[in-house]
Amino acid sequence: MALVASVPGSPLHPILPPGVEPGGPFRWLADAMGIARLAGTSLAVTSVLAVTLAVGTFLWLLREAWRGHVSLRAVVLLSIAAHVAVLTLPLLISRDVYSYIAYGRIVAIHHANPYVLTAADFPRDLVAALVGPKWLATPAVYGPLFTGLASLVVRAVDGLAGQIAVFRWTAALASLGTVALIATTARRLVPARAAFAVVAFGVNPVVLFQSVASGHNDLLIALAVAGAFACVVSGRTLIAVAVLALGAVVKAPAALPLALLVVWCVARSDPGRRLRTLATHGGLAAAIGLLCAAPFLQLHDPTLGMLELAGHEGWLAPSRLFRRLLDAISGDTLGVVARVAFAATLLVALALLIRDVWRNREVGDRAILELGAAWGWSLLLLMLLGPVLLPWYVTWALPLVWLLPRVPRVVAIGASVALALSQWTAEPDRFPRAYDLNVWVGHYVITPVVVLLLGWLLLDGWRRLRGGRPLYEEQDDAGPRGEDRRDPRAGATAEA
Repeated sequence: MALVASVPGSPLHPILPPGVEPGGPFRWLADAMGIARLAGTSLAVTSVLAVTLAVGTFLWLLREAWRGHVSLRAVVLLSIAAHVAVLTLPLLISRDVYSYIAYGRIVAIHHANPYVLTAADFPRDLVAALVGPKWLATPAVYGPLFTGLASLVVRAVDGLAGQIAVFRWTAALASLGTVALIATTARRLVPARAAFAVVAFGVNPVVLFQSVASGHNDLLIALAVAGAFACVVSGRTLIAVAVLALGAVVKAPAALPLALLVVWCVARSDPGRRLRTLATHGGLAAAIGLLCAAPFLQLHDPTLGMLELAGHEGWLAPSRLFRRLLDAISGDTLGVVARVAFAATLLVALALLIRDVWRNREVGDRAILELGAAWGWSLLLLMLLGPVLLPWYVTWALPLVWLLPRVPRVVAIGASVALALSQWTAEPDRFPRAYDLNVWVGHYVITPVVVLLLGWLLLDGWRRLRGGRPLYEEQDDAGPRGEDRRDPRAGATAEA
């Protein structure tokens, strides 16, 4: 996949800045192998084969890690090597990094509020021509902390290529930090599953090629989730609240594990101290949010992009498929029912997860495993039930996939595989036929698969909550072989 991505004009490239061309070792190797001479349909077919091969080898390695045939050290080193390799490639798949820079320029160069004005309001800006058409007239939909960081990057780094590199390196470092936290935490709680946990995230094609190589800020959410869970394992719940609060002002999904953590801390406090715990933990999160949001607060959009984002709809989202089906049946009148039904299902599911966390009276590692699994469930449900579904969204829950029982674990891995296969051409103008086929496969193959995974997840979650079964992997479930399987419920960990 790296070889195909190193070819000038590769289907995996979005529009690149003027003067930017692929280079580095993979470009040299592609020239030597003759891949650089491919063009048109041949190059598009090669891209499909490369993506498919990447996914297939990832699944093979994941299976071997689950069976205990691969060491933790080996997969950590492989993850590091894969991240370094990806950074030798140009920008891949997505134009979102141009939106990051555009919002940063609105603050730093134009001295305006990106939650009010858009890149379209500054058509002469050098980055405006590169922003994706769908997002050109869209106000910022990211958290205020990330928007502020984007403005600092624009101020500190000259040149578009340098600014892109900063976001890509940030994504890579966040991803490698997540790998380190996953390895440390999994080895402490469930050592037999540590190698599997690292493979599921660190060498996953959707992480490497569609998240790191694109410089996506979703990897900061993965880092916040993994870091906060490591803090909970160490008994530092107040620090975990701060970490997730910072994640939530980078991007909203981190607010779900944050809410569950605050509920968990309050529920486990003595009845007479619950109000104080709520004030300290909830107050800390609120203070961090207000401090970061203060420079951008206004009455035009007090939600800072959340209301704007709720109005968008992704091309792979299950809710879109059902909306179009209902509109086709009813003559464009009942499609809104799908959006409402999906939103209501998400709210009900989150309420049930909050109730489960509140009732969690286990002790030691069992309580922590249940909390971490609840985070994983919530992020999976948000990804699959939300109105926008993009490949990099799967990175939210992947740091916790090793905690989950078979069904949600398979759903998370299956979704990452499906989403990795969903994009093999980035731009419609260079490969129109391949792009049209890519969209058709996304709508009529990938999305139905995701719908089946979602239904399976909801059914298993309902059965677990109704039957009083834990949300994490139970001791008698099938697990990795070939290594010592310590009972994850045997240890005792300090609690708040």
